[in-house]
Amino acid sequence: MAGYGTADIHNVLLAGPRSGGKTTLAEALLFRAGETSRKGTVEAGTSASDFEKEEREHHHSVYSALLHATHRGKRINILDLPGAPDLIGQAIACLPAAETMVLVMDPESGVDSMSRRLLKLAHDLDLPVAIIVNKLGENVGLLSGFLGELKETIGRGCLPINLPANNGTNVIDCLLNGDGDSDLGPVAGFHTELLDQIVEVDDALMERYLEGEEPNYEALHEPFERAMDSAHVVPVCFTDAVTGAGVEALLDIIVRHFPNPAEGNHRPFYIGEGADEVPFQYNDDPSGTLLAHVFHVTTDPYLGKLCFFRVYQGTVKAGEQVFVGAGRRAIRLSHLFQLQGKERDEIKGVIAGDMGAVAKIDDLHLGDVLHDDHSLDHVHHKALPYPIPLHALAVVPKTRGDESKIAEVLGRIREEDPTFEAHFDTETHELVIHGLGQLHLSLVLERIRNQGVDVEAKPPKIAYRETIRAKAEGHYRHKKQSGGAGQFGEVYLRIEPIERGSGFEFVDKIVGGVIPKGFMPAIEKGIKDIMRQGIAAGYPVEDVRVIVYDGKTHSVDSKEIAFKTAGKYAFKDAFLKAKPTILEPIVNVEVTTPGSDLGSITGDLSSRRGRVFGTDTMGTGTTLVKASVPLAEMMEYEPALKSMTKGRGSFTMELSHYDPVPERLAKQLVAKFNEA
Repeated sequence: MAGYGTADIHNVLLAGPRSGGKTTLAEALLFRAGETSRKGTVEAGTSASDFEKEEREHHHSVYSALLHATHRGKRINILDLPGAPDLIGQAIACLPAAETMVLVMDPESGVDSMSRRLLKLAHDLDLPVAIIVNKLGENVGLLSGFLGELKETIGRGCLPINLPANNGTNVIDCLLNGDGDSDLGPVAGFHTELLDQIVEVDDALMERYLEGEEPNYEALHEPFERAMDSAHVVPVCFTDAVTGAGVEALLDIIVRHFPNPAEGNHRPFYIGEGADEVPFQYNDDPSGTLLAHVFHVTTDPYLGKLCFFRVYQGTVKAGEQVFVGAGRRAIRLSHLFQLQGKERDEIKGVIAGDMGAVAKIDDLHLGDVLHDDHSLDHVHHKALPYPIPLHALAVVPKTRGDESKIAEVLGRIREEDPTFEAHFDTETHELVIHGLGQLHLSLVLERIRNQGVDVEAKPPKIAYRETIRAKAEGHYRHKKQSGGAGQFGEVYLRIEPIERGSGFEFVDKIVGGVIPKGFMPAIEKGIKDIMRQGIAAGYPVEDVRVIVYDGKTHSVDSKEIAFKTAGKYAFKDAFLKAKPTILEPIVNVEVTTPGSDLGSITGDLSSRRGRVFGTDTMGTGTTLVKASVPLAEMMEYEPALKSMTKGRGSFTMELSHYDPVPERLAKQLVAKFNEA
């Protein structure tokens, strides 16, 4: 078992955009803590975090990696998260595992759209945040403006806990120290501003402070933790991962000032379902009832399926049996590991507050909760806000017979990535994969090819939808008599539009038993089947209420298959009379661009049928453009943005809503469907 206790553990997420240098900072932390004898680099493919083939080839993180270090007798678990917007699903899955999100930022890039998105996620999940301003030596002249931009974005509580000094070659503390000069001016002013903010959360400390008492570490520790937990203080630290400036100071700050598991905000676990759901309170006690959560799943070439978990209460012990969520069948945890990137050491147990991994358990999945109390009913974590995958590609193997190999790889990816989907389209007979963007899907294709399967990918499909704008009635009589038992079913129904985003409602208005209750599920199934296939242009139908009000049966020939068919074609009959329309996904887009390129960016978004609804000028010479744009117009946006901004622009997007497509495009989509 571990030689440290729960109070000695600090769990941090290294999050942020690709430009921030998270993986390089992780390497510097491991090296300074003595965990490695030399610093690996992203460029050479030798970092502890980026060890997968795709990461070494692209020179950036694709998957989350778990690392650990020991500093001043304290255990630091570090989760290095991918920074590309397309890979944000991997980052979101890991958010519950830590007490602090450390947002690693490059001042030259400003507070870009990815950083803002992560800050919002942390706020919504009640996760304390610290800011690491990295690449210190290259950007000393930008730091003052960047600090102002951070404070404007996050609030007045976003304050330095240390400051760059000696032209970015080292840092000087401004929490416990008020003397000296920094590259940003006298330390005293920053020290006073930070103390003024902290004492606001503690009346007794504020009273002593106003009387002239200078608080020491012991007096400040607990109020500082509370201020971080409530986002009243968002500490800012400075580092240069390449030169090592500020790295040891950051290790000190993590173990001295960042919350440990007992001090951090508890994660939202529940027991029960629906109206019976109630919060599950835990207390970080290693001897209590076990509560652990699977936050990452990967595939190890030697161990197979590997599930990373965080223990919140109790202790996970190798060889013991545990339950999963609402499961009543126990599973045995035979092999437990602590991880240092791809390196793994088998261990006997993992205490409350710590992280580990378990191998070769097929019944364990991302998001599962482990516990050891048979009486607990459906233990689960609050659902995480994963974005909807809107980009799609049809994947075709070049070699006949490779379909099963592709299915196996895609099955593993679905296990690991909550924002990836794959399904076989029975209408087009295509295997369709869905992801968050071009990068996301290109990495999936690389992974398939790296498994020795050569595939072709067809152009992306947009997730259009069909709906109606009016009420209509439909009728269909299904009668089949070809020798032997016949089939008969007749259905009358009405359809009407419902509120956008409501999905589907099925209403049984049959009176007098003209259609027996036992056939109603078959009618509903037939309707749902044709809704999935699409009617006007071959896209799924949504936001429709169906009311079945009449029909006929036959005493011998009426069967479920007959009413399924009758329901299907009665719906089609009504749908084509109800002013069908095609909906397209509209995405909210945030573009971070140099201010000099603002005109080009807004003009280009407008040409893509976009609506620009805001711009924010930031202190580092960059501008944030906010717009809503049809997804179909954003499919080739990344190379266009790079061209317009000479590689300095970045963007994020997420689904906003669905709107009717222009009439011209609707006619094209319908014509294309009818020609197929």
